[in-house]
Amino acid sequence: MASGTFTKTVKRVDRWLDQVFFAAWEVSVLAIPTLWLLLAATPPEAVSLSGTAALVASAAAVGTYRGEYVSTGTWPRPGHLPTLPVRSAYYSLVVGGTALVGAAMQAEFGWFWAGIILPVIGVTGALALVPVVIDAVERTARVTI
Repeated sequence: MASGTFTKTVKRVDRWLDQVFFAAWEVSVLAIPTLWLLLAATPPEAVSLSGTAALVASAAAVGTYRGEYVSTGTWPRPGHLPTLPVRSAYYSLVVGGTALVGAAMQAEFGWFWAGIILPVIGVTGALALVPVVIDAVERTARVTI
């Protein structure tokens, strides 16, 4: 009995890691424009710490939400082309915004943990809204066409 439970747990963790891996790929690729702009942001040490925290948290959040480990609505598949522009813009805003806020707070208060904690909290909350944002954009597009 215990080995059956262990096997189920391993399969569940393996599925989650698979979701996180593809989410990391998706977020990293779709947020390239913002990541490029973050190269010029200052102070570079704070921006790189907060940017890394935002990317890691984004991968974990998207993998968790898309895998329905935490339900936030219906997520599009990673390769879903109609939602690609919306996801690219949203991921870019979330990763860039949280990285800059984290870096600013880290520089302001001199506490490097702010550069990690703020992006992780911001990304986790903002990415939970992806299904809502995509639905709103699709409804708006149908109304205006």
